[in-house]
Formats: sequence, C-alpha cells, structure tokens
Amino acid sequence: MIRTLKLGKWGNSNAVRLPKEILNQVGIASTDNEVSVETTADSIIIKPKKEKSTLEKMFENYDGKSYPFEIVDKGGAVGQELI
Repeated sequence: MIRTLKLGKWGNSNAVRLPKEILNQVGIASTDNEVSVETTADSIIIKPKKEKSTLEKMFENYDGKSYPFEIVDKGGAVGQELI
C-alpha cells in the first residue's frame, strides 16, 4: 500500500503523522511503542522495534572471537570417555 502523507512542523523539526490503520497493519498499537528508523540514500524505513529474545540479549556484546562463558574444569575423565 502506498499513501501520500504531508510533513508538518513540530518544534524545530518536521513530522509525519501516521494513520492508525497503518500502525495497526504493522503491529504498533499504542503511542508508547518504540520504532527503529533506518535511512538509505533515498528512503526512510520505519519498523516496529521488537523486544530482544533472551538469547539475543545473552550474545549482544559477543564478538565471535572469545568464548562468552566460563570454562570449568570438571576434573578429567571419570569412566571410559577417552576410549
């Protein structure tokens, strides 16, 4: 769906008012929701901000080079693990 919306003044900035139908279509139900804004050379992309999963939160600062968890020495083989 393509719609034409007008820019308006909001303090020293410009603003676009998004109709409720558009917000509902992408899952934004209230004014308390946050959105992410991505810009390219010729476009502005507004997406609903999703809550990170527990796994994403655990690895958000992981650089891929070091193991993020403590490695614990369990005291070596107990049974026939090495055979």
